[in-house]
Amino acid sequence: MTRLSTIFLLAGLAAAPALVVAPAHAQRVSKVSGKALGQMCSSKSSIGMCDAYLSGLMDGEAWAKKYDTFAHDESAPVAFCVPAQQTAPQIRGLVVAWLHAHNDALTEPAGKAVYRALHDTYPCHASAPAEGQK
Repeated sequence: MTRLSTIFLLAGLAAAPALVVAPAHAQRVSKVSGKALGQMCSSKSSIGMCDAYLSGLMDGEAWAKKYDTFAHDESAPVAFCVPAQQTAPQIRGLVVAWLHAHNDALTEPAGKAVYRALHDTYPCHASAPAEGQK
């Protein structure tokens, strides 16, 4: 082995532990709170933003399921199943009502609060909103 090869080998071995113990980078999470989202969804001037936020979150779940490695596995878990006939105003109303009924969600990130609301309201074993959420 040449001297240069030995230096590169030793440098690689020295750097290897850093690769193993390097922490994973945290994912970005919106700083919008459940309270802020509830206000956004309740104000006529920001209803469009609320609808876009909810649609984006639902699209993310639907597309993640569709293109996930388990896309062809019907038994793969899905977070929520919003029926195709549900309109944005209906979904918004159910999410806002859920937020009003779950004060603990008001201090959570909005994404988590909406996830919980949709998970509770639109379970995948039912085709309509959960009882008491209509």
